[in-house]
Amino acid sequence: MTSPIQPNKTYGVLHTESFFSFLGFAKKIGSDEPQKIDVYLDDKLIDTIEANKFIEKIDDMYDVENQAFTYNLPLQYVGKKATISFKNHVSQDELLNSPYTLIDKNHEKFNEAKFMHSLNEPISEELKNMYKPNSIGFLATKENLEDEEFVEYIEYISDNFKNNEINCFYYSGAPNSNKILKNIQNIKFIFINSIKDILPNIEIYIHNLNIQNNKLRDRILFDFNNIFCITFIKTISNLTLEEHSKISMKPGFPYYDNPSYFGFNNEDVKLSNGNMHTLVHSKICGKSVKLDLMQTIRECSILHIKNALKRKEYKEYVKMLNFKFKQYKEDK
Repeated sequence: MTSPIQPNKTYGVLHTESFFSFLGFAKKIGSDEPQKIDVYLDDKLIDTIEANKFIEKIDDMYDVENQAFTYNLPLQYVGKKATISFKNHVSQDELLNSPYTLIDKNHEKFNEAKFMHSLNEPISEELKNMYKPNSIGFLATKENLEDEEFVEYIEYISDNFKNNEINCFYYSGAPNSNKILKNIQNIKFIFINSIKDILPNIEIYIHNLNIQNNKLRDRILFDFNNIFCITFIKTISNLTLEEHSKISMKPGFPYYDNPSYFGFNNEDVKLSNGNMHTLVHSKICGKSVKLDLMQTIRECSILHIKNALKRKEYKEYVKMLNFKFKQYKEDK
């Protein structure tokens, strides 16, 4: 744990979360009073914020509890080459790691940075409900396209949904040159600037947990009502449902420790015979609909997609479980 503490001093540290997003803390020795931070762009004051949040990442590093802050650069400043500074409101001392030089629209990483920044933007209720029925999409970053297993998985999905549109979202480069993607007959390439460009073009989003930043996945899981997320995890993709459950369903796993928290009663648990996939499947699809536990996680994802495309209540139920899972872990 880092403690850059000097007696009788107000101090703080700035961290860059992405190109246009920041977090850090500010604290006055011997006081719990929240500190104000002035934000400057090329020496022009553009904002004053308060360091009064609890951010686990910051608290783990500096043990400052509720004296952290986050800051997202307003959109009107994105794309302009400038220096951003974070200073204590009273003393005007720079925070450690401040100032920071912003990239402009000519930088090779600008499109990526702009898209990642959009993941922090508030979304209207209209956009939260937006989706394109029967469309499947994924993010075609350089890292994703260099992950052979993930690209082969996309091809596997497309082979099972030949009548569905497969949307390849990209913010830089030309993914249509990828050899495997050329084998997908129903693929469509869509250039994106922000998350708002994705929402009207998918119902199913495929996320690569091994490579991708999870911010987009988290927004889809928790903020959008009609988009269903399938997560590709390379390490478990070829495990059978039986094998995966045996690895996961142990003390410490939420479904095992507290099934009632997720709406599973004693009968549900008994009929599942200790298998987490059966537990969830029978609850939403009915106890008469049997699940083949010898199929792999990869194969079962096809069933998940089919159910999500056919039944809105299936999407709603899985989203509810994701919410409960997140809440359970936060409350622990």
